[in-house]
Amino acid sequence: MTIRRRYVFVLGGIVALIYGLRALPWDRLGGSGLSYVDIEGVPPFRRLELAGQTSTANIALVGLDGPLPDAGARRARMETLRTDPCPALFGNNSPDAVVPIAYFSEFRCPFCRALERDLETLLAEDPAAYRLVQHELPIFGPPSELAARASVAAARQGKQQELRRRFMRTPMVAEEASVRRVAETLDLDVERLLIDMSSAAVQVELERTRALADLFGFIGTPGLVIGRTVLTGAVPLSLLREIAQEEKAEPVPVC
Repeated sequence: MTIRRRYVFVLGGIVALIYGLRALPWDRLGGSGLSYVDIEGVPPFRRLELAGQTSTANIALVGLDGPLPDAGARRARMETLRTDPCPALFGNNSPDAVVPIAYFSEFRCPFCRALERDLETLLAEDPAAYRLVQHELPIFGPPSELAARASVAAARQGKQQELRRRFMRTPMVAEEASVRRVAETLDLDVERLLIDMSSAAVQVELERTRALADLFGFIGTPGLVIGRTVLTGAVPLSLLREIAQEEKAEPVPVC
């Protein structure tokens, strides 16, 4: 099986998974009280539970490409984060009164655009209550990896979200020239951006995001951690609101 076909296979599996999650009767949860299950080994984090199922699935789907060449190192990075994932997940500057939201995305993800619109709405409704932390999780090959590196590098110039929004409105960024064109329209220091994209620091950040995804069981995107609640898939705005308001109204020390 060629690399291209493997990516298509993985993409098809993840799309099917997330379509399945979106088909769940989320709307029936509103007003009936949400139910959660603790994530074993990662207190106090939890997943939403619905009819005996949780809002995620088995990470084994990642293995459709066969054994990972760096599987041992990848598992070691995950285990290093297990005892204290919060600095990597939310950063070190989250006031107690603010609910942190970690967002895991992929530029070729079919549902990330919809979820991002809903997240923007949620944050706009009460900007002082929430803080969004972006995590790039490239899972669909070199073009995704390139775009993710550009996003992480743009954060070092304070323009990550501007670059991400431009990428979302641009045909798939597949080469350095594409990144350069987009960066120039945003008045980024393009040479610095390209150097940062290839830097060890950006590589470490992407590896840390992958370790977090492994820890919380994100086999695809989008993925969210709202306070202590872990969600997979493009869940509707009504459910985002309900969980975010629960986290705000009943704050539990997460980190």
